[in-house]
Amino acid sequence: MSLVSLRTEGRVSTLRLERPATLNAMSLEMAGDFAAAVKRAAREKSAVVVLEGAGEAFSAGGDLDFIEENRQRPRATLAPLMRRFYSDFLSIRALPQVTIAKIHGTAFGAGLCLALACDLRAVRDDARLSLNFVRLGLNPGMAAWPLTRAAFGDARARALLMTGRAFSGRDMADWGAACARAATAAELDALTRELAGQVAACSVASLRRLKAETRFGEDLTPYLRHEAAGQAEAFKAPDIVEGVQAVRARRAPLFTFPS
Repeated sequence: MSLVSLRTEGRVSTLRLERPATLNAMSLEMAGDFAAAVKRAAREKSAVVVLEGAGEAFSAGGDLDFIEENRQRPRATLAPLMRRFYSDFLSIRALPQVTIAKIHGTAFGAGLCLALACDLRAVRDDARLSLNFVRLGLNPGMAAWPLTRAAFGDARARALLMTGRAFSGRDMADWGAACARAATAAELDALTRELAGQVAACSVASLRRLKAETRFGEDLTPYLRHEAAGQAEAFKAPDIVEGVQAVRARRAPLFTFPS
């Protein structure tokens, strides 16, 4: 069974992350399934693609088992692996359709970056959000800096990335990074449908030209290359062990100063 599903109703397609038991944690297998689903979505006669997560979360971010497995992989393989991993998920940016992230529950790290890679965002007020890379012992990945800066502005993006602090869906909307917010699951469903319908009622040809304009000059490749090189080092360092153990134990990490 694919870890990413696709369905189309009228002019609206929906991509859904299908790992609810892990809060849709992002694994290598999911990355491949996601890229394949995006390719299928690109062929759909739809104006909008909604991205959502099954179950209780949008996405908890990188799968902790995947992160721990990376410590055992040869160092030379890690940077190419992480570039491919992030590129598979960021392929959503190449869709000709307008993309809407429907955010509920948890969206952490790479999971939140995936939402930021979409054109528009609708969010539950009580969604738990964080760009928590540095609290895991990792430099940010998945084009976190350019995506966060574009959504939140330079100063707030730096603060969110450099502290890894948690914030809410209400905060996200108040800061202008989401265009719709809702108090309940039913309201989020309705608001997302309404937003998708408003977009789908527009000229598809005009939307696709506009989409191309919004991406003009936005080459994320240099960021992905730099991030992946840094993460290849981080996977071999002690901080990542402490970061993952802290998450599993539900405690604050205790990092040591580098020698």
